[in-house]
Amino acid sequence: MKVSDIMISPVVVTQPGVKISSLKKMLSRKQINAVPVIGESESISGIISTSNIISCQDEDTSVDKLTTDFVHVVMPTNRVKDATRIMAKHNVHHLIVMEDGKVVGMLSSMDIIKVYAESE
Repeated sequence: MKVSDIMISPVVVTQPGVKISSLKKMLSRKQINAVPVIGESESISGIISTSNIISCQDEDTSVDKLTTDFVHVVMPTNRVKDATRIMAKHNVHHLIVMEDGKVVGMLSSMDIIKVYAESE
């Protein structure tokens, strides 16, 4: 099975200057736990997840203050098995799926669990 078979696409993204209060509302409304942070040049500046914002006391804090700068990336053609190895090795729950320098999807550990749970 390939990443493209189970990735979430299109991708919901946020920008560095967005306030945490707005991000929380968006995550809740979209029922997702992480989004890539895309800067002005359309490049990835990081990823932010609920685990980044859970302890934030100031709702006016901007996303860039809590963003995880290093992101783990896979391609749509990668095997899901390889993606799970990356997640386990680096203790992450979300991977950004990129193709030709563009974000084309997101893959979460929950996406993988759902697929395997449904295959039983």
